[in-house]
Amino acid sequence: MSTIRSFIAIELSTEARAALAKVQDRLKSVTPPRSVRWVAPESIHLTLHFLGNVSAAEVAKVTTLLQNEPGTYRPFALRLEGLGCFPNTRQPRIVWVGVVGETEPLVALQRELGRQLGVIDYVPDSRPYSPHLTIGRVTKGLQSRELSRLGELLEQQQAGVGQLAALPVTEISLMRSDLKPTGPVYTRVARGRLHSDDKRTEFSE
Repeated sequence: MSTIRSFIAIELSTEARAALAKVQDRLKSVTPPRSVRWVAPESIHLTLHFLGNVSAAEVAKVTTLLQNEPGTYRPFALRLEGLGCFPNTRQPRIVWVGVVGETEPLVALQRELGRQLGVIDYVPDSRPYSPHLTIGRVTKGLQSRELSRLGELLEQQQAGVGQLAALPVTEISLMRSDLKPTGPVYTRVARGRLHSDDKRTEFSE
């Protein structure tokens, strides 16, 4: 049985992607070459749930669920702001831009979706949801000294990364991820619009 690698996410606006590209360009200019694998701006998204490999039947179930579940979803406003690293700047592995603003409805939406996805036996991550946008992944195999220096350089840039762009959230997307030699390619499978008038999330192919 064929499967597709999929996830549910909030896609970014053109404005947000352009702002992230500027941050990446700034960081590229101060960090050692090839020390970070920068994520293509068009591939950056705010993940709500990574579903992994799911069958066509399960994709249909998720789409139907999102078409029919009334929920209490409403449009809300986020902002892209700040710069950080996971787990920290002393041992950077992931470089991220923060997501702030109306995060309470975001977290509520993510949590409720996780509960509803039990229809495909999906088990949500037990860790608290930490909304962020991954803009780069530190190259594996860097020596401790190189990693420490990279962390210092990234930390020095944090103060200069304030509010980058507004991110109004009016829809969520079911996405397909195809792994290619040049990197993953993401394709929208279905899109759900958040409505403030009838408490329903309308999905369309």
